[in-house]
Order: sequence, then structure tokens, then C-alpha cells
Amino acid sequence: MGRRRFVETLVGAGFSAAMASCLSASEFEAADDEEVPIVYAHRRADPADPASIEPVTKLVPARWYDELRRVFETHASLDLAELEGVVSSAVSPGSYEELGASIRIDTVDAGLRDRIAGLLEDTPFDVSVVEGRPEGDAGDVGPERTHDLADGVEVPGGVACSDGESMATLTPALYDRDRERVFFATANHLYGGEGDEMRGEECRLITDDGTHSMGVVERGYREEDIALVRPTEEVVPTSRIAGELPGEVVGTFTKLGLADLKARGAEVRKTGARTGLTSGSIEAIDGVSCIYGDPCKGGQVKWGEESDFLDGDSGSVCYHPDPEAPDDGLLVCGVNKARTWWPGENYVWGTAAYVLEDRYGYTF
Repeated sequence: MGRRRFVETLVGAGFSAAMASCLSASEFEAADDEEVPIVYAHRRADPADPASIEPVTKLVPARWYDELRRVFETHASLDLAELEGVVSSAVSPGSYEELGASIRIDTVDAGLRDRIAGLLEDTPFDVSVVEGRPEGDAGDVGPERTHDLADGVEVPGGVACSDGESMATLTPALYDRDRERVFFATANHLYGGEGDEMRGEECRLITDDGTHSMGVVERGYREEDIALVRPTEEVVPTSRIAGELPGEVVGTFTKLGLADLKARGAEVRKTGARTGLTSGSIEAIDGVSCIYGDPCKGGQVKWGEESDFLDGDSGSVCYHPDPEAPDDGLLVCGVNKARTWWPGENYVWGTAAYVLEDRYGYTF
């Protein structure tokens, strides 16, 4: 691989131009015409230091990367969610052996298929028709996973929290590197506001013997569906997933890292307050979802099956061990929001973790 293509590939994969240009000669030699490097994750070099986040790379087949890049570009350039009747679109990466990247589209109008085909030209795509709205759950089932403060003041992700009325799930600790702060976080729709509208609203930890104040909302992000909670002095957010061994969270997957998981058929896991531990394969990434109306939500990741998620699991994260160093810890794929309910599709979806880092500098 020539130096120019190598640098352009790294820039497209998440490196800055300066960082890509400064790589050593040995790293150039590691890639050839059959493989290209991608940044698959941003990981803490020192698990105890949030500021030690650094990009980590691996090699992938060049044919796979080139096909996927073209499909990403087509998906971004068309903005299918702006087409009336389309409520969701996403990219489904192909496997390393057979390729086959495509665009998956959900629409309320089956008659749009021909128009979509004309827009996408030679890009493969699939269309599903969304019918009706979710009926919801019975609502009287208690949380599967809680945290007992007798076990310690360090609260992991994957346990139940509440606004005093409804239930959701905590993410592992979320770090604001720019301000050197750490937060609890959960689903923004637990509160329903935007920005500072929810500031000061209480978040309570659900335990076996009741609920306990764990902090107040600092800020809400409606599009990404995540709310940051400033902790009280009595509890501490921790980079761990309840029930996982090892359960230490050390970073996040990039968009290409998610594509790599899909290409290898790797299963991701989630631990939710309602359904506990479940697992499933990634279906599609780089999604735009308008299923619940404005605002449309970008950077969505789709994985697993409907049965992996119930009301109360919102705010849980899906994750996978670092594929290049599985004993070193877990990397977060995304923050779960909802599940499908219409025929022809069967998955859970939510905002990819790299979106929070790209837009706001928040990392897991």
C-alpha cells in the first residue's frame, strides 16, 4: 500500500491527518494491497485514567473496506430519512469473506421501493414496512438487576434507576474528559426534556429495600437519548458492568469497529435492569431513526432481537470484549433505547457510543 492511500485510509478511519502522517515505517510495512488499517476503538491505556484514551488499530481486508466506504458515502449523501415515508435507514456491513454491504430501510409506505431503488442505483438495499405502534409491556414486572449499597458505594452499569415513577438502566461511568468529570448516565426519555430543562431533577438508585438518591440531572440530550446525572457524595459511578467477569469497561468502539464486529459475526452483550444479561449479533450501524418523530436520531446501532429488551432496559449499553485484547476489558458499542414491533424486522436499537465522543467528548 502506498503512503498516500495509507494516510487517507487512516484519516477516513478516525485518525487526524497529523497522527496518520507520524506513524512509523513498521506500521506501513504491516499493511499491503490486501489489507488496510482501521481504528477499531478508542481505549484507555491506563484503565484508571480517563485522559489516557488512545486509538487502537487492526488490519482488515481492503476489498471489504472499499465496499463499505462506498456504501457509507451513499447512505450519507442521500439522507434517506428526509424522504417522506422513510422512518429509518442504516448500513449493514458485509462479511469479510463474501462482502455484501447494503442499506436497510424502514418505511411506512411500501410504494417507495421503486423510488428508493432509483436513488440508490447500484447500491444493494432492503426495505421493511413499519406498521402500527408498540403496545407496551404489562408494566408490573420488577427489576431483574439492582445494586445493594451494602455491597459498596461504587455503582456499576446495568442496574436499575428511577426518576421516582418510571424505571431505566444505568450506563457504566461516563467521562467528560474536557472538564475532568465523571457522571452516571441513563436514558434521556426517562425525563423527557432537553439540555438544561431537566437540570436538578433527581435520579434514584433502586435497591432491594427501596430507592436511594444517587444524584441530580446535569444535562439531557434528546437526540442521543442520554441524560447525565451528577452524583451525590454518597455514591460513585464506576467503569464496570454488573454481573460481568471481567466487567471493566475500558473504552468505546468506533463506527468501523462496529462494522468489524458485524463482519466477523461477533455477538455483543447487554445487561439491563429488566431483562438482565442477553446477547445478539449486530444487524446494522450508522443508522438514522425517525420512528419516534422529531428529532431524528443519527448514529444508531441495531443489534439482537426484540426479546433482548423490555421497558426499563433503556439506558443499558451493549458491549463486547476488546477483540484484539479480550482479557483487557470491555468496549461499549452503544446505549440502548428501544426495540422493533413490526413484521419483518427484529432488533434493539440505540445511539452508538462513538457518537457521544465525536459530538461531546464523552467516553466510557
